[in-house]
Amino acid sequence: MDDLSIIIPVRLGDQSFIELLTSLLKIKSEFEIIVIGPEFSENSTIESFNDPRLKFAYSPIGRALQQNKALAHSTKNYLWFLHADSVVKNNALDVIKNSIQKNGDALYFFELNFLDGLSMMKLNALGVHLRSNIFKMPFGDQGLFMSKRTFYKLGFFDEQAQYGEDHLLVWKAHQKKIPVLSCQDSISTSPRKYMAHGWLKTTAKHLYLTYKQAAPEWLKSIQLKKSERKNTAVAIFVKTPGYSPVKSRLAATIGVPLAEEFFKLSLLATKNSVLEAIKKSSGNLEAYWAVAEKECLNHPEWMDFEVISQGEGGLGERLDHVYKTLLKKHDSVLLIGADLPQLDFNRLLEANKFLSSGLNFVMGKTDDGGFYLFGGRTFIKKESWTSVTYSSEKTANELVDLLKDQADFLYLETSFDIDHESDLKRLSDYTHPNLLPAQDFIIRWAKNPSQIK
Repeated sequence: MDDLSIIIPVRLGDQSFIELLTSLLKIKSEFEIIVIGPEFSENSTIESFNDPRLKFAYSPIGRALQQNKALAHSTKNYLWFLHADSVVKNNALDVIKNSIQKNGDALYFFELNFLDGLSMMKLNALGVHLRSNIFKMPFGDQGLFMSKRTFYKLGFFDEQAQYGEDHLLVWKAHQKKIPVLSCQDSISTSPRKYMAHGWLKTTAKHLYLTYKQAAPEWLKSIQLKKSERKNTAVAIFVKTPGYSPVKSRLAATIGVPLAEEFFKLSLLATKNSVLEAIKKSSGNLEAYWAVAEKECLNHPEWMDFEVISQGEGGLGERLDHVYKTLLKKHDSVLLIGADLPQLDFNRLLEANKFLSSGLNFVMGKTDDGGFYLFGGRTFIKKESWTSVTYSSEKTANELVDLLKDQADFLYLETSFDIDHESDLKRLSDYTHPNLLPAQDFIIRWAKNPSQIK
């Protein structure tokens, strides 16, 4: 199972993860381990680990926050979230691989055993088994694992939750009809909380908190079934780097290698902006790569979001195909490109808010006459898409004129995309308080493309 990121959040002063690391690093595989917490410089023990698979990353305390931040350091397509005091078997990676081969879109959990300490913990293990397999409510100490694509679809862990962020993630899976499955093997954990605070008191507290959190989520699930809420799709129109020419007008002046480098950095910045919007929307947004080449739908570049083909024909036909296809599955659709790396995630949230409130169309114009975002929640005739003159100073206005009989538009903040070398200069001077790290990097890159790495 080489394509796996193992994420372990730790607290300041907690040494329990050392034993877990020791056991994991004995396994021969090219996975990566991301240990994320507030401080490691005072821990001399970790200096003994000299393994390229191991990464230590900083995050303030908060399990949901730590696990979400770990995604910025993940380079793999599958995720395994472990508690620091977990004890895993030598065959755990084989179990994960076999499970994913059966259903790569599911959220999986391990059965839970408790290490020696209290005889009464056998009752807790039985309770965990029943809760997980009958009610499908596993918790984070059961080693949740899934594809990165599934995790993004779930909208990250809820950073506002005071407890039970793992439990809430499982409820999101139920509400989005993502299977929650046992991998039919076990993981072990320490009963130290029960030993420190008393078995009865700790067990009763966990039962109460579980009920308190599960009840409203169960009611929400019932309401969602009745309303058949489908949320909003965000389709990012892309070409596959290395397969199709990209940014040809930019390449004409700065050269193909730098134009391709810009495109890849712009892809990353756009993806991170969409991910931030997904997280802020609590999963109400769902991302798709709208890929130009049918033969590249399974390309590794597009593993982290759902994939849809743009279809055939010119840009109008492709916009029509993606919009209509996604509108069948979602309440509304946002269409964007990947050549506006400075896109503020708040524009996506703003567009989604307007569409959710009942507005039919929303548009973000570019100052050269095009548009960087189009959103809608109602049917559009194919002729409206195909009658537009694209890549001209009239593009946005022509589309608005063709649709104005259906509804009024609401306009987002005007921006600019990157088509020419002069646009790189504009990007290099761009400032905004909400820039994400990947956006800040491409802006610095634009100042001197040949030297920033």
